[in-house]
Amino acid sequence: MLPLARAASAAGHRTALSGAREAVLEQTGFSHRQPRNVELPASRPGTGTLTPIDPSTVLTRVPQVFLGDAAAGAVIDVGRLVARWTADLVVCGEFDFGAMTAAERAGVPCVVVLAFASAGGTWRDAVREPLEALRRRAGLGPDPQQQMLGGALTVIPFPASMRSGHELRGRVIRMRPDTWSSPPSDAAAWLAAGDGPRVYVTLGTEFNTKSGDLFARLIDGLAALPARILVTTGPWVDPTTFPVPEGPGAIRIEQYVPQDSVLGLVDLVVNHGGSGSVTGALAHGVPLLVLPLGADQLPNGSCVETLGAGLVLDAATATPEDIRTTASRLLTEPAFRVAAGRIRTEIATGEPPAVVLAAVERLVGWSP
Repeated sequence: MLPLARAASAAGHRTALSGAREAVLEQTGFSHRQPRNVELPASRPGTGTLTPIDPSTVLTRVPQVFLGDAAAGAVIDVGRLVARWTADLVVCGEFDFGAMTAAERAGVPCVVVLAFASAGGTWRDAVREPLEALRRRAGLGPDPQQQMLGGALTVIPFPASMRSGHELRGRVIRMRPDTWSSPPSDAAAWLAAGDGPRVYVTLGTEFNTKSGDLFARLIDGLAALPARILVTTGPWVDPTTFPVPEGPGAIRIEQYVPQDSVLGLVDLVVNHGGSGSVTGALAHGVPLLVLPLGADQLPNGSCVETLGAGLVLDAATATPEDIRTTASRLLTEPAFRVAAGRIRTEIATGEPPAVVLAAVERLVGWSP
């Protein structure tokens, strides 16, 4: 959603983000609007325990996670915000069921931005009953076709090849990632220096605390490569807890480096398969080594592998040697980069955020 928010702000629209105050103010620079402060989810420092993925239950927790008390609270809070701020439009993620419900109840158009790159609507049957219950509590009628889930417009920030077989009804527009650039960082400059392959490692900002000893195995395996390797541990994980082993390459471990500052520099991305992380790498034509940890990451990894743009390892069982040999293949076999390049070209055919905003403006009646 952030690319659309930036485009709206640049076009002169009053734009604010609702959510955790810390995330909005410190990470986006936008005005914070929320009737009650929403705290960021609490996490314990460290990498926690890695739980092996059960493929049969990958998406079954969507109702539990997104249609509980938080959704009911969002109906009230977003509704109050829309009324007090006289908002003309609500833009939300595809699992922000409370915001969608509040927008419909207020008679305000809602634009829905998809969050899962490849899982499609496989979770929709699971949310049908609790979503209808949420609507009833809000005084809305039945929605048997689940039209609310698409909003007045659905924005897809992912390539079509990753969503094959998951067609959406209603108005749809495909958006490419924006070209927002973070300020240069010392870590990015270090990564760009020197010769040889460059590798970027991240396990995201949520599943990093549920990764067990995966960081250690990744570092041990990748250290055996003649490459320059940047590892980011993410929040709540202290980078100094990981010793850097001896090896032919160079490794730097940081807690946070803006992803958009390094993706254009690297030859391989090693990650957990989150939709944003995967799409970011492919938008730069970079192959992926994916080690899924949960949510939609398993289907994302499978999709990347099917498209020939990367390989998948089991995060729970992959050994440092497995990681080394797989990463070596991805760095040396040209077919992976060729396939990633094809997806980069496909992603580039999506509309830039400013064009998507123009479609939104027409929808709301802000422009001819």
